[in-house]
Amino acid sequence: MKPTLRTAMLALLATSHGVNDFLAGWLLGGAMPAASAWDRLPWLVIYAALAFAGQLPAAWLMDRSRRQDRWLAGSLVLMIAAVGARALSPGLAVVLSGVASAFCHVAGGALALQLPRGERALGWFSAPGILGLTLGGWLGHTRGDLALWAALLPAGLFAGWALLRPHWPRTATAESRVAAPGVDVHDGLMLLILLALTLRSALWDLLQVAQLNDPQVILALAASAAFGKVLGGWMIARWPTVRHVSLTLLVSCLLLDLARGHLVGLCAGVALLQSTIPASIVLLHRSFGTSAARASAYGLGLTVALGGLVIPAQVDYLAILMAVAGAALVLLWCAPRREPLRLAG
Repeated sequence: MKPTLRTAMLALLATSHGVNDFLAGWLLGGAMPAASAWDRLPWLVIYAALAFAGQLPAAWLMDRSRRQDRWLAGSLVLMIAAVGARALSPGLAVVLSGVASAFCHVAGGALALQLPRGERALGWFSAPGILGLTLGGWLGHTRGDLALWAALLPAGLFAGWALLRPHWPRTATAESRVAAPGVDVHDGLMLLILLALTLRSALWDLLQVAQLNDPQVILALAASAAFGKVLGGWMIARWPTVRHVSLTLLVSCLLLDLARGHLVGLCAGVALLQSTIPASIVLLHRSFGTSAARASAYGLGLTVALGGLVIPAQVDYLAILMAVAGAALVLLWCAPRREPLRLAG
């Protein structure tokens, strides 16, 4: 694949992610069917269930198709529909946006991972999401209803997808894969890492909520999170082991614990936490025989969905996160490597 073609595809994928989260943030931050924050909560739950937990069934559907780019195109069409539905029913717009988000995250992540230098491509793809969500939420809060001109954004991206249509990666069929080995120690370790990522998501949400009254801090944290995802793609390309992911979690926990009240340290801790997202997706795909679509769904959807479930609990997230990451690091250091999944000849 030519470098210019790869750059064009990656730019479209990353922009699609940013636009998707931008529209979702504007819809959720703007005027909703109910006025109070408490009445708004069910719509946030509905969106989260569709956008994050919905990524797993979206991945299962995509695994049956060799043209995963079509699902990305479908998500862009749903974004346009969500903007149009806003004038008729805010609730319907949220539902359409949630479904679009599920397919955009899974299809975009899977396609990015299959591009040349997929590790770094995945980091660039995932980076614009938090920036788009932050900007969209601010506009929704300050400007109100989603403007109809916003439909031009996904419409332009759809045109770009159509131009690049012959060049998108084709996914190998399930029959061309050799079955992964049975359950071993790395499967259990994967659960530990998923738990650590889940608590990471909860901690990130709490940081946002705690700083809502200071837009400059929110913007700094969002920029740090975006940088962290790009950094994670670069790190996993250089050090493709689960040990380094666990070590990164430990360092980020220490930074977050020691940086209370210090914005620079807080941003550094958030960046390192977010850097584990593309790294974990790559490891799921490479080391555990998981398809690109399902690996993307686990890293970008399942962990956030589970993280949202534990937010109401009154627990010390940082202490639990450090304990889980520490246990994963010790076990991974001693555990034998698992044979990677090989394609059938």
